[in-house]
Amino acid sequence: MEPTVPDLQALSQWDRQFCRFAEQQQLLKPKQLALALKIQRQQHGPLALILWQLGFVGLQHLAQFWERVSSGAELLRDGALG
Repeated sequence: MEPTVPDLQALSQWDRQFCRFAEQQQLLKPKQLALALKIQRQQHGPLALILWQLGFVGLQHLAQFWERVSSGAELLRDGALG
């Protein structure tokens, strides 16, 4: 049985946005996300960087995400700017 995606409500806004981005881009398997979240709870680091350190996402994915966030597309969609 494939593991379910963890509840993302406990994550920071940035981490939730990266999870949505990764899901849209089909970058992660549920097991990869679960492992990264487990490590994040121990290290308290940004999820995107933990996923990169684990080799689950590449620098090009991080760049795409940060470009999207810096353009305001993610923040506006989430209602964080208004």
